[in-house]
Formats: sequence, C-alpha cells, structure tokens
Amino acid sequence: MLALPYSTSTFELTRLVDRASAPLELDGTSARLFVRQIIEVVDGHCQVESYSYRLQANEAVESWLIRWEYYRAAPRPDYSYPLAHVHVNAAFADGSTVGRLHIPTRPVPLELVIWHLIAEWDVAPRLEDWRGLLRQSIEGFDARRTID
Repeated sequence: MLALPYSTSTFELTRLVDRASAPLELDGTSARLFVRQIIEVVDGHCQVESYSYRLQANEAVESWLIRWEYYRAAPRPDYSYPLAHVHVNAAFADGSTVGRLHIPTRPVPLELVIWHLIAEWDVAPRLEDWRGLLRQSIEGFDARRTID
C-alpha cells in the first residue's frame, strides 16, 4: 500500500516489482492478475475510490483478456460509461471485435474475481476451503458496502 503524493488520506494498493506495478502470478496457470485499488480514508474508514483488475494471458499488459473497472466518481466530465463495468478482449460470433464495449456491473469485490479465476481459468486455490473463505469475505463486502 502506497501513500499517494497528492493526499495524506489516499493510498494505492498494488503489487510492486522493482518500483513498478506488476501483475500477480496465478498458481497452476501462466495467466496473471493485475490489481490496483485507490483507497481513501474517510471519517475513519476506508472506501474504494477506484479499482482495476485485469486478467492477462501473460506478463504483457497487451495480453489482457478481461478487465473489471470501477470509479466512485466519473474520472472526467464527459465520461459516459457505467462507473462499474467489465471489458472483454474478444470478438463477436461474426468475427468483428468487441472494441471499447463497457458492460455494466455492480461494483465487483476482488474476491469474486478470484472465485471466477479458480472456477473458470484453472487457477489452483491455496486453501482447501477457498469457497468458504471467499464467501465470508464477500458477505463482509456486501455488509460494509464501501463501494457505491
């Protein structure tokens, strides 16, 4: 967690390798998961201002397959997309590319992304009771609703 220079109450949560953001290796696969959250401390509690979770085929940013993104507030005045959305790097059945499609979602906890990776991408869980642990954490996320 890094303090951001423009605010004493705003932090970035990401993995750093040699002082640069880097995706996490996923057990059992060559895929990677990039995680970045901007967290602000407001009235003594933490709230997520934005997140970007990016499933990548490998270490290269350009290899992304799925991106989950969220902004608490629009990042610029002309931003017309849903504040919580997902992108898929794919093509339609007719062969045309998906392009800049922003599929609306509710805010997605990182735990649901991890569940998806285990269930759909053959990522090896580190705990036998991974479902129970993730379920409990997701319930806490829903109860706290730190993301609007």
